Amino acid sequence: MSKRILEWLNKHLPAIKDVVGVSLGAYLFTSRVLTTITVTGPSMAPTYNANSSTSLLLVDLVTPVTKVEPGEIVLVHDPRKANGFIVKRVKALAGQFVEHDMDNPGTYLAKHSYEGKYSVPTGYCWLEGDNPSNSTDSRKFGPVPLGLIRGRILCKLLGS
Repeated sequence: MSKRILEWLNKHLPAIKDVVGVSLGAYLFTSRVLTTITVTGPSMAPTYNANSSTSLLLVDLVTPVTKVEPGEIVLVHDPRKANGFIVKRVKALAGQFVEHDMDNPGTYLAKHSYEGKYSVPTGYCWLEGDNPSNSTDSRKFGPVPLGLIRGRILCKLLGS
């Protein structure tokens, strides 16, 4: 290497290390600890997007899926689309029953419930949007493997 290149590297190497270190740290933090996601569509109204078309949410990526409880809102890999994500509320976990909603039963429950009830199998959860008439969720595609849960929604940062 030429003398000028070595001098330049010696002068700027600490700054380069700092930039690379901060960038790597930020990447690891946002891909493994906390991240944000923009939610669009009416399926979670009135909780999210009641008065606007988008909401920015903070997502906890650390909490294990075994700690998710009914009533919590989660970020999930969409079981219908390989690269998609959905945000839905956990309605039931393995061994719990989901009751058939006569006003909005969904195609999955209509086919698989017994006497108006469906038992969520081991290793799965039942997800529903807060706006049943405008949500594609477990009522349509069935229970979702717990392994598809990516994180737990902590709070809304922006939007309605």
